[in-house]
Formats: sequence, C-alpha cells, structure tokens
Amino acid sequence: MATLFFMLLMSIFSTFIHAIPTSAGQKVTKRSVTVDLPRNPGYAPNGRLQYSRALKKWGVPMDDELDDATNSFRGGGETGDVNAESIMGDREYLSRVGFGTPFQYLNVDLDTGSADVWVYSSETKTKTRREDIFELEKSSTAELVNGSEWRITYGDSSYAWGHVYHDSIDIGGIPLHNAVVQSAVDVSQSLSSDKDIDGIFGLAYDLHSQVRPKQPTVLSTLKSHLDKPVFTADLRYQSDEGAYTFGYIDHHRHIGEINYTPLLPNSTFWEFNFTGLHVVGHNYWYISQWRVIADTGTTLMLLSPDIVNMYYDAVPNATSDRSFGGLWHYPCNTTLPDFEIGFANGWVARVPGRYMNYTTYDDLPGRCMGGLQPFMSEEFGILGDIFLKAVYAVFDIGGGKVGFADKDLGL
Repeated sequence: MATLFFMLLMSIFSTFIHAIPTSAGQKVTKRSVTVDLPRNPGYAPNGRLQYSRALKKWGVPMDDELDDATNSFRGGGETGDVNAESIMGDREYLSRVGFGTPFQYLNVDLDTGSADVWVYSSETKTKTRREDIFELEKSSTAELVNGSEWRITYGDSSYAWGHVYHDSIDIGGIPLHNAVVQSAVDVSQSLSSDKDIDGIFGLAYDLHSQVRPKQPTVLSTLKSHLDKPVFTADLRYQSDEGAYTFGYIDHHRHIGEINYTPLLPNSTFWEFNFTGLHVVGHNYWYISQWRVIADTGTTLMLLSPDIVNMYYDAVPNATSDRSFGGLWHYPCNTTLPDFEIGFANGWVARVPGRYMNYTTYDDLPGRCMGGLQPFMSEEFGILGDIFLKAVYAVFDIGGGKVGFADKDLGL
C-alpha cells in the first residue's frame, strides 16, 4: 500500500481512490482525479476554420461565401497535453489519454458535444501527417467486436468510419477495461487535415454513439468508476492553471455558490435554458428563453443572429462582411464590452470583453474576429470555450444538471 501511495504521489495527476464492494463480491475502484491543463502558447487561430468546423459538427448549413472564404484562407494550425493543453491561443484543448495495453498516449479532444471515442489507428487508410496513432497490433488487450462498425457524417459530407474494439483506456489515472474504442479506417481529408488531434473523446450526457449495433458509451463506463457521478471543466484564458476533475468538485477553483440549472427533458446533450442577455454598459436586458448546449469541443460562442446583432451594435465600426463568410469583425484596437448571460435561478455569468476578442485576420489588416458569431439553428445555440473559460462548469451526470460558478479570472 505504501508503494502504491508513493506511485500515486509521483503521478502528474492528483488521484484519490477507494474500493467499494459490488453485489457480486468484487471490488470496483472508485476514483477522483484532477487533470491539469498546461497551455501551449504557440497557436495561431484560424477563425473562419473554427466557425466552419462548428457548423459542420452541428449540422448547420454553411453558405457558399463562408465555404469559399474557409477554403481560400485555410491555414494556421493546432497542436496538442488527462492534462489538456490550451492550443494555439485557446482554439481547443487537447488531452493525453492512454489506449491499449500497455497504454499508448494520444492527444484527444474531450468533447461534451459528442458521445463517440474514436482515434486514428494503424488501420487508418487516409494519409495523415500526425506523429501518434493507436497501434492496435501493439495492444495485448485489443479485441475486435465482430459485426460492429461506426460512421459519422457531417453536414458538409465530411465523414469518418471504422471498426470497433474493446480495449483499455486510461483517463487521468482512471483505468477503464473492456471499454469501447472506435478505430478510424477512413477519414475524409477535410477532417484528417488537423494533424495534431489524434481523436475525439465524447462526454455528451446521454447521447448514443454512432456504433452499430449499439454499445455502451465510454462515459457510461467511466461513471461507474467515479466517487461521484460528476466531472468539471475549469478552462482558462491563456493560462496553465486550468483543469478537469472527474469524480469530485474542486471548491478551491470557484468563488461563491455553484448555481445549477436542470437539463431539458429527454436531453441527450448538456442542453439547458438561459433567460436573459445584457451588453455591459447598456441599460436594458434582453429577456426571453433560449436553448443552448455547453460544448467543450466547440471554440466559439454561437447564438441566434438577433442576439449577435445586439452585441455588435454596441461595438463601434463592427460589421458582418459577406465576402468573409458573414463573420462579424471590427477594428482590433476596439475595447469590446463584457457580455452577460442570465439564468432562471438568478445567477448571471459575465464573459469579459477580452475573451470575446477571438483572433486577427491576416488578409484583413487591422480587423479582428469576435468569439461570438451567428448560428442559423432555430432550435438551440452553443456555449463553447469562449463562454466556458469565464466560468467554473460542473457536469452532473447523476443529477441531470449543469452548474456554473464564478471564478478568479485574474483580470
């Protein structure tokens, strides 16, 4: 036991474990882990590319102007280290997760907006420039699920598909055995061009994966290994101090109470309502009710055009330029106003204007792109990393709710 304790202390993760007997007399190890988020400062974000990726992910049509603008100016890059790195100016956070026996560690996107856990592997036929793949033949525990496959198709016809295996996964020091691992056989070039992401690790609330016939999701497997059925995300703006936790809430990471909002009935995503909007510096609140999904796998905040128009009406010389895909931009020397989102429980989240300023345009000198952009869905919006970096977020699997709290932003 002393040796085990020493090994745990020497880990880069803070892990707390205890064993609970099951009805069958076996012991299931329950754990609470902290996953640090060191920052990679080398990222140069591509705003058009991030916007188009979000639309593809959520099946929202992309107009010809944006498609042309994205293809014309495709570039920048993203690199990847649970441990999740703030990638190239916070475009995304990638985490080191182990697969197989012995574990092979890959950079994956912890994504609350999807349910599949898929990785590039030695089966992948698509030519890619990535350095790390899951080498199935080197895993002594990889077991092919005969007659099973998975396929994901996005709104722009990009796709990924492959085979299904049962194998071991290590996330933040929690070992999951016989978990479902989706091995990519073929991936469209538009997806595989992101060379620094080795796979997706879906954490959607109750969404079925794309595996057929149906298999348990990795989140449902992970849930039974946690001290409490909860995980949290403390994403940080250009900082190495962020973290995920699994199995517990780190109360040192937030200020004041955690304010919970129930998920919508029958929701399969982390989907809920908010009830008010306010541009700081203006006297009026915009009161209604909007459905949104909290998505760690989307960089931007995407809301209905009327909300977006309201915000940029308060930004001097802001414009939505069709020749640049309809994205809102403004002079880079502009100080953006803070943006507040209110909830029925009375709590108000404030996103600093500094966070709302997403990136520059290399081809449009002196103009910057905002982190809030229009989303042409009549059903829901997306609160991505722009929002999540401003709050402490709790994803309560057992309680079917999300919680948000203030935190020290260091401003």
